[in-house]
Amino acid sequence: MPNKKADILNGIPRDQHYAESEGVGIIRSRRLEDEPGVTHGFTTRIGGVSKPPFDTLNLGTSRDEPMSNILENYRLLAAAYGLEYGELALVRHEHGDVILRIDRSHGGRGVALEPLDFSDGFVTNDPGVTLMTCHADCSAFFVYDPRTRSIGLAHAGWKGMFKRIGQKLCKRLADEFGADPRDMIAVIGPCICEKCFEVERELAESFAVEFDCPDIFSVHAEKPDKGYVSLRAAAVIQLLDAGVPKENISIMDLCTVEEKKLFYSYRRDGKGTGSMAAFLKLI
Repeated sequence: MPNKKADILNGIPRDQHYAESEGVGIIRSRRLEDEPGVTHGFTTRIGGVSKPPFDTLNLGTSRDEPMSNILENYRLLAAAYGLEYGELALVRHEHGDVILRIDRSHGGRGVALEPLDFSDGFVTNDPGVTLMTCHADCSAFFVYDPRTRSIGLAHAGWKGMFKRIGQKLCKRLADEFGADPRDMIAVIGPCICEKCFEVERELAESFAVEFDCPDIFSVHAEKPDKGYVSLRAAAVIQLLDAGVPKENISIMDLCTVEEKKLFYSYRRDGKGTGSMAAFLKLI
């Protein structure tokens, strides 16, 4: 029987709140905050040293602003939330579904040190490294298994979402550490919402087929060749298909396009914008 978007999203908690430490603002999930073995966050644009149009906490290392500002923003984030600057490892995303296993030997890669290999996610069971991914409309998958004390973090643009990177992240945790999806806690990060994510209708229909959910998209009222896709529904479906219980899934229900004071957005502002970052670390 096909998935129905309302049934899929019904009962999934909207689980986000704004937190600020030393002037650096982030979004957090209360579900993950309640877990004593892990720390996490999804940054906002609040609390850094970047100048307009990147004001102020730009963490995108490919942006056209001085690298000294970007690295200072990473230092500010680390100091504000009890992270070690030298343990930060930043994914080198390519909008795919490659997932790396990393450990403390990769600390600093992609930030102060040379980039990691291309990938869009990584897993670890090592508390000596902080996983980080960059975002400017793309979502994040935070996954924590308290039984095996392993974590996974993935960047999920529409291409990665379509390739089911969240589902593959759960499988990688199972393959590497023996994690059982039934024990996993999964949080979906902020992203462009369905009302703002306009795509070609052909792509929208492909999402409907891939996720067996005919109403995962809606047709544009004035442009029948366009459609609007729910990336959140796609994210939940693939986590359920991975075996994560529905009661263990929650959504940071904020739109990166609409929340201009909080977030950078490539869809809204084009290339002249910064990047947020997600971070996940065992403690």
